[in-house]
Formats: sequence, C-alpha cells, structure tokens
Amino acid sequence: MAAIRLFRSLLLSALFLPLGGGCTRAYLQNEGPYDFKAVEVLRDDCGLLASPEALWDGELFISGDVVRMRYGLMDALLVGRFLDGGSESDDAFSIDGTVTNASVTAHGAECIVDQVTLHVEGTTQCATEFKGVLSVRYEPRASQAACACQLWVQYQAVQQNARPCATSP
Repeated sequence: MAAIRLFRSLLLSALFLPLGGGCTRAYLQNEGPYDFKAVEVLRDDCGLLASPEALWDGELFISGDVVRMRYGLMDALLVGRFLDGGSESDDAFSIDGTVTNASVTAHGAECIVDQVTLHVEGTTQCATEFKGVLSVRYEPRASQAACACQLWVQYQAVQQNARPCATSP
C-alpha cells in the first residue's frame, strides 16, 4: 500500500511539474534603471524630443516571462512579456502602457489628451543593454485635433552605471 501511494505521488509530481514555476526560463537581461538614447528618430510630429537623442529613462522589472517598466514619460507603467523564439543571447520583449487624461505640450501648445499610448519593443544585446523601437502616441480630444502626435524612434538602453556591450555599434 505504501508503494502505491509513493508511486501515485511521484506520478502526480511528474504530471504537474511542467505547470509549476520550474519551467520559467531565465533571461539574460538585468533588472534596474536604464538610460535611453535615441539612435534614429523615425517620426516626431510635434517635436516631443528636446534634442535628437533625448529620451526618458526607465526602470525594468522582470518576473518570469513578464516584463514591466516604469518609464519616465509621465511616469507611465508599461507591462508585457518576453516573446517566444528568442535565443538566450537575443531575448526579445514587448511592453505597452497608457496614461489617460494627460496634460501635454504639442506644437508648443498645452493640450489635454484622452490617452497617451506607449509601446516598447526590445531585444537584449547583453545583460546591461537592450535596443529596439519606442513609440508614443497622443490621442487628443476631438476639440484639439492639432494635438494628435506620434513619436517613433530606434533606441539604445544601457543600464545606469554600466558601459554599452562590446558588440554595440
């Protein structure tokens, strides 16, 4: 009888092990604060960047496959996940966030927009660096159509107090 209980216990453990936390993949990317720098400005309708390279900093948090970032633009919280199919050396993730009823400046004028949408796609370069595309979109109220703006940049993010990877251009 004890042998049957042991066998049943081992069988159940083997069946449910893949569902537990033991299968969470480890990612190379470090958590912590990152300095963002625009590498190429693809679109900046309203002149949101103070200078061609100026971007807002962010703090990255990783929990299993879930990626979160507290981003400096309006202190937005972005949430997403690591994408399937990446190798350990080029983990890719996608995160999104919104800020509602935000007061912003567009074309030099103050606007109240219904929503600011942020999207970040990133690919790990090494433990202290990732790069990708960042987009910001102002969705204004109908009465302020001139406040509609989009910013698209290719960026490089390097962990604060770290050097860029040796493989960076």
